[in-house]
Amino acid sequence: MGRHKRTDISKGNTMEQYTTPLPLPHRPARSDENVDNMRVPVNPEEPSRAELLAAIQGSKVALEGKIETVAVEVNLLRADLRKVSNKVRVAEGSIVELQIGVGFLRKQMLQASSPVGWPEARSCEAGQLVDARAGGSPEDSSHRVEIQQDETMEVVSTGLAGGRDVELG
Repeated sequence: MGRHKRTDISKGNTMEQYTTPLPLPHRPARSDENVDNMRVPVNPEEPSRAELLAAIQGSKVALEGKIETVAVEVNLLRADLRKVSNKVRVAEGSIVELQIGVGFLRKQMLQASSPVGWPEARSCEAGQLVDARAGGSPEDSSHRVEIQQDETMEVVSTGLAGGRDVELG
């Protein structure tokens, strides 16, 4: 009948002996030179993230302002549309004004962080109404989108008049 040997803490062995962490294997400290070597160089000829997403989506959109997205975000015609969905046909090369407070986006996520009119950076899923009416006038906080190809868009707006289909361009 074998007996397990016990270590009695009261006989000179302290708990530190059992709680001290084991030493880690030695690693040389990183120098700035090593960190620089690990950085991936940026190729200016490579497409940006927005351009890649736009190509995947099949919708090439040129945006001015600080909206980073690939979808066609549209706030249209100021007070012409009620809070209803409308199909809007935009001809190639048309310029559509984005107006803060009545936004709609389709297919993709919108990350909006404009310094004017937006209380904070926010993101929302396709189909949600973007409400960013805190501060700023429509003239100051509008963005322009150039549609590079024929695109059918659904528009949600918060105007006073009845909803209608709109042909632009």
